[in-house]
Amino acid sequence: MNESRYKDCEMLKDGSKEYLGVRLPVEITPRPDDRFHTVVTGDRLDVLAYRYFSDTDLWWIISDGNDLPFHFGIQPGMVLRIPEPDHFA
Repeated sequence: MNESRYKDCEMLKDGSKEYLGVRLPVEITPRPDDRFHTVVTGDRLDVLAYRYFSDTDLWWIISDGNDLPFHFGIQPGMVLRIPEPDHFA
């Protein structure tokens, strides 16, 4: 039997549940120059990252800046803080 491709991934805990993860969240302190975005139907973190940072790979900045455990957990009406990546990247 082949080894799992997930064997080296870290298991993250959220309360009593464990999730497969590849990185730990980064603490992003709120700043006065943060922007805010109200989520509408169809928004995704990668799309918002492109809109605000011109780079879809920076979706995790929005996720970590809002303490979202998963990138697909946004719902219409949520207000997301959009931190400036220059302050920690």
